[in-house]
Amino acid sequence: MDVVHTKYLSIRSDIYMAIQDCEAVSFTTDIWTSLQMEAYLTVTSHFITGDWRLESFVLETKKMEDSHTADHIARELTEIICEWDIPSSKIVSVVHDNAANMVACTNQLVQQPRWGKMKGVRCAGHTLQLCINSALKQDPICRTVAAARRMVSHFKKSAKATTALQEQQKQQNVPLHKLVQDVVTRWNSVYLMLDRLIEQKGPVSAVLTDESVSKRSDRDLELSTSQWRTAEDIVAVLKPMITLTELLSQENNASLSATVPMLMNIKKRHLVVHEDDSRTTKIIKTTLSDEMDRRWELKGPGLEISVYISAAVLDPRFKKLSFLSDDQRDEAYSVVAELAESLTDRSCQEESDTVDPGPTAPKQDAVMAMLLASDEDEEEQDETSEMKVYLKDFTKCNGGPLEWWKKNEDRYPKLSRVAKRFHSIPSTSTPSERIFSKAGFIANKSRSALFPTNVNKLVFLAHNFRRIRQPQVQ
Repeated sequence: MDVVHTKYLSIRSDIYMAIQDCEAVSFTTDIWTSLQMEAYLTVTSHFITGDWRLESFVLETKKMEDSHTADHIARELTEIICEWDIPSSKIVSVVHDNAANMVACTNQLVQQPRWGKMKGVRCAGHTLQLCINSALKQDPICRTVAAARRMVSHFKKSAKATTALQEQQKQQNVPLHKLVQDVVTRWNSVYLMLDRLIEQKGPVSAVLTDESVSKRSDRDLELSTSQWRTAEDIVAVLKPMITLTELLSQENNASLSATVPMLMNIKKRHLVVHEDDSRTTKIIKTTLSDEMDRRWELKGPGLEISVYISAAVLDPRFKKLSFLSDDQRDEAYSVVAELAESLTDRSCQEESDTVDPGPTAPKQDAVMAMLLASDEDEEEQDETSEMKVYLKDFTKCNGGPLEWWKKNEDRYPKLSRVAKRFHSIPSTSTPSERIFSKAGFIANKSRSALFPTNVNKLVFLAHNFRRIRQPQVQ
């Protein structure tokens, strides 16, 4: 373990310096269980570098000795940011799933001065899955899903049926795909199961009706005509939702800024109920739309000052906020502009604190300028403010928001600082969840004697080793 420890310290030092040099940092966190049924908390950091590159590094993997209460999780998270010397002024958000203990934990952290003005953000992917699950629980949708699940399970358990299915696929010139079994903990698995079943409808039906292959009880597994239609309706409505989940879960370009604009687009262009929609389609659309409104508070007061909208303002693709009213847009722009000014003032104050204040004349000059200022000066300043100019800027955003800000940072020095804060927030907690698969290979049965400190180092290296760019730190 000496080599592992040495490499761990080296990479940890590089990441430490990168975080100290960045404008702001966000976190994703989740709890996972090893094959030995030991619980671990993994924390991942996300920040934008000086050249507008999004970085994501695992900071810590801690064994959870006590129960997973909000208090315990909050203490562990606070201990981690203290170990990494992350200033409260740099902390932007903690992205987490919808578990009650994680929600309560971030509510606690918001109240703690050590976490500054941190925002708790619920994973968009997980929240979207909760919306989809609510729709799938409606009748007759739930009965069709259950029937499809039993059918797929039959083929998964029967080698004879599987062989016959392969023969039918060849005879009917259908893709040689295996059926997909849905898994409760896997996103989109019900959609994938139904979509594959529809593709394989001909071969599946042929096998179930073949008396030489299927028993009479097995033949009852065949979906009815109405159930097949219901399955087709489910797939048709859910397909764009699945695409949305995948887009929001992309690690390299999954900024929070796209979340609400995409939700609004999908509500406006896909979930509108039409008279000729089937009963199933109407149920799914209505449930999805209502759940999205409720879980993201899309119709509630305060949407315009939410972290989602502030992030969207700083994304050139969505800055028009066409889904908000005029008053809401003005308020959203004002929130971001005020934050830009406060960050600039704080930066100037920090710089002045590191320099000998010298004589007090500059302060006197500032007071005189304030006393002698005219209304015309304020109007001229307002018209040339960065936000005003930015909103009138139609420069194309072809490579994503980070590429756009990299090219235009010098034009908007104040807003660019705020952009680095909000674009550091992932829309989902997927980055932390992806660690689980790597961690599973580390904390496995053959390594059951690993100490938690070594699990931490190995998970750290497994994720960060190829990600750290040595030239970026001095």
